[in-house]
Amino acid sequence: MRLMKIEKKSIMPLLVGTVVMLAGFNTHAILGHNFSPDESASFLALVNILKAEAQMVQQNLASNNMSLASDHANKALALLTDDVNKEIGERNQRLSDDLSTALASLKISTESAQGNKTASDIDLLVNDINGILDEIVTARIDPDQLNNSTIQVLAVAELLDEVLRNYGDAFAVGYDMTNMSMMTMDGHNNTNNSGENSSIHSISTMNMSDGDDNMSMEDMSNSNDILINTTDLQTAQALALKVQELFDNQIMNSSLSEGSETADQTINNVSAALEDLVRSIDGKASPMDIMMIIHTRIHPNLMAAFGLQLENG
Repeated sequence: MRLMKIEKKSIMPLLVGTVVMLAGFNTHAILGHNFSPDESASFLALVNILKAEAQMVQQNLASNNMSLASDHANKALALLTDDVNKEIGERNQRLSDDLSTALASLKISTESAQGNKTASDIDLLVNDINGILDEIVTARIDPDQLNNSTIQVLAVAELLDEVLRNYGDAFAVGYDMTNMSMMTMDGHNNTNNSGENSSIHSISTMNMSDGDDNMSMEDMSNSNDILINTTDLQTAQALALKVQELFDNQIMNSSLSEGSETADQTINNVSAALEDLVRSIDGKASPMDIMMIIHTRIHPNLMAAFGLQLENG
């Protein structure tokens, strides 16, 4: 089972799904069509991914790792597709142009073996990118949507799927970590100190979409959990921290003040699970352990607190 998808027009497939109709949205067109709540949630997730990739460029350049810095700069620039530029330009063309220029400059800064900029120059450039992205969010997303906790939760859920994707790529797992059906119970129901289920899951077989024969369990898993791609691991680390920051600073406090005692508990459960997620990724835990935290601890509590739904499959 996984969070249901919402169709949208921005580049990242929204990996959370149908929510109860969001009443009270009075979106208005400034220079283009009205953006729906799910489009805005997806856009918020994209902004945070861009910030995470820029931060990784900054950190790797500071440690003189030009190869990793270049990888992250390329990932950031690849996110800025024509569709995204058009979406930003509908509200403010200058900001669209500024972001394209800044991300291109970030990429150029990683192309020389010695680097074309000093560490302080890179710090300024990343700060500029963050400032541009903040301006874009203000211009692109209407205030009633930006301040809505449900939209923020949808953005968090999409970021969690990006954590899973990048972590899976980092360890070359060979299966879709965002799909909860890849996990099957092995019959040992252990619990952690908080009483939550921490059962070990094995991988189910999966039919390849290109018509190949079913993949075996051995084919699907990197059984030794060997790190294959450090760039993707760093992205997963940065995004997990982004999720924790967004949830604790923008969602948790406002939701605790408005919810019931039961809702407060589920929100506190999410916060605790996010701490474990960050710690586990930093410790290079097995991909299945990361799936366990997100699919059995974070997703269920988000659904309970904010009315999200699951689909089978």
